[in-house]
Amino acid sequence: MSNPNAAAYIVQGIASNTEGNGYRWAFAHPVLRFVVPQIERPKFLLDFWLPDTTLRVTGPLTLSISFNGRLFDRPRFAQIGAQHYQREVPAGFLHANAINLVSIDPDKVYTAPADGAKLSFPISRVGFVE
Repeated sequence: MSNPNAAAYIVQGIASNTEGNGYRWAFAHPVLRFVVPQIERPKFLLDFWLPDTTLRVTGPLTLSISFNGRLFDRPRFAQIGAQHYQREVPAGFLHANAINLVSIDPDKVYTAPADGAKLSFPISRVGFVE
């Protein structure tokens, strides 16, 4: 998320500025776009943080991860701190050498008392690897 070209991948629902160690806050319905090359066994990865402040209010967080409108997984996270999610993507979920939309929908959001912002989690890295 701290990459100078990160904005090219963000469709909606992710803060425009980086904070701290290169993360951006995700909101209620983050969507990203990736052109995924033809690779034999792509894996989706997501590195993010669950702050104590938000997790105490929302409780465990379940993310509905979808590719091109098709539900891929619904992992649940209940621990404060750094989170790493990585899972192989089955055939048929991605379009090779084309734009793929990735949505990461949290089952609940934290409403910031200061400004009313609907926050889900700070995201530091997301994408596909072989």
